[in-house]
Amino acid sequence: MSRKRTLMPEFYKKKKVCTESRNKVPITDAEREEVSRVPTDTEVYLMYFKNLFPLDKFEHRLPPMVLKHQLYSLNKNRTVVDKELNDLKNKGLIKIFKIGSEFDEYAVVFTEDYRCHVTRVMAEVSVPKSIADKFVNTIVKRCNDVYVNKDTLIKEYNFKDDDITQLLKATVLTNRTVGSWWLAVPNTGMFMKSLLRGRKAILTMIKKSKYKEILKNDLEQRKLPKMCRLGLTYHLQDIIGADLILSIQTTSGQLLRLKD
Repeated sequence: MSRKRTLMPEFYKKKKVCTESRNKVPITDAEREEVSRVPTDTEVYLMYFKNLFPLDKFEHRLPPMVLKHQLYSLNKNRTVVDKELNDLKNKGLIKIFKIGSEFDEYAVVFTEDYRCHVTRVMAEVSVPKSIADKFVNTIVKRCNDVYVNKDTLIKEYNFKDDDITQLLKATVLTNRTVGSWWLAVPNTGMFMKSLLRGRKAILTMIKKSKYKEILKNDLEQRKLPKMCRLGLTYHLQDIIGADLILSIQTTSGQLLRLKD
């Protein structure tokens, strides 16, 4: 056999045809379910922000809340983030809420965290258990919209006018328009107050820096004002995702620059 023939790469050699049938192992429903539950990047990011949320600072009166635009600070492809959020919402894993009357901002809460929160709050304000249970078993489980109207509440979910009054008392519904209400997270006001104060404080610190920019490492060394209850990382991902500052990677580290 010539040396030329021996050195012929396997790629160019004629393949042997397999005449034996392959034994295919069927995929079980459990295995298929396990594969389908591999978390997306967006779900991983949500868990990251959930773990950042300082429940103790709010005396456990809020569930962990993630701002939708914070996810954009970790994944610049907003289309992908929005699609994956929509998929998680349709699977019943998360709820999305419109927050703040003056801002077009949305918060994401894991459904189970929301269920526990509203159940506790409705009990605290003496909403009858039958109404609370109905809210959890209908609105929390089945409603994927950020608001609901009176017709839907009465005709689809079988609530009465008095029931709606109780839900408004518990602030699981808040006024949107006549005969229409936002689905809400009770005690969101204390979250918004901390968010806006902390956001303003961080932006002021950057604004007062030379050239209105600062390395993240340097900012981390500074003492945070008490109003930044949500923590530096949470606030930074808020203002980066909201496009209030530029985040630039440099040889010295991450540079934070105030936008003009």
